[in-house]
Amino acid sequence: PRRLLVGAPWDGDRQGDIYKCRVGPPNATCAKANLGSAAPWLVPLPGHSVHLGMTLLDSKDGGFVACAPLWSQECGTSLFSTGICARLDGDLRPVGTIAPTAQRCSTYMDIVIVLDGSNSIYPWYEVQNFLSNVLSKFFIGPGQIQVGVLQYGERAVQEWALGRYRTAQEVVEAAKNISRQEGRETRTALAIHRAWCATRPEPCWDGWQDGEQGWRGDGD
Repeated sequence: PRRLLVGAPWDGDRQGDIYKCRVGPPNATCAKANLGSAAPWLVPLPGHSVHLGMTLLDSKDGGFVACAPLWSQECGTSLFSTGICARLDGDLRPVGTIAPTAQRCSTYMDIVIVLDGSNSIYPWYEVQNFLSNVLSKFFIGPGQIQVGVLQYGERAVQEWALGRYRTAQEVVEAAKNISRQEGRETRTALAIHRAWCATRPEPCWDGWQDGEQGWRGDGD
């Protein structure tokens, strides 16, 4: 059946979307593509509109291109309205994006905090308060800063991995709920090495055995 694509840039509180409508039969209906659900990267920042569907173009592969001219990326305290376009197949399923002016934020980095949870640290609530205060100042989010926390005493334990929390509020709340590991030993070198391994994209052999206080295998 023949179909007509209709851009609705003011749909959904100006987030925008696309409708595909049947052409010809009486009482023909239109179905919403719900691109925001199918392609999360098109979802606007809270309080901002993107007007997806302002522009619709045919593509050579039988699909379409839908653009959101007011799509913005957040970098620290700055907001850049770069715009973004989504490539769609014939069934309006997202297959890629076109964002030539979007750039990696200068605040992009991975941070792993190594936290001493041995018996030598007291009182613990001061550690929690310090950690919450530091984390609240980071610009945490996809494409910006990702934070992981590793606590150590006699063992090194990952409290949470990089990218697990997507906002500063979520990270601060998680920091308030960290319980002290305790322990008579303070294995700082082990914890630092485990934190270094956590930032590497490939598997990392840490070269440690229980009870060791030195490096093994690589001679560092």
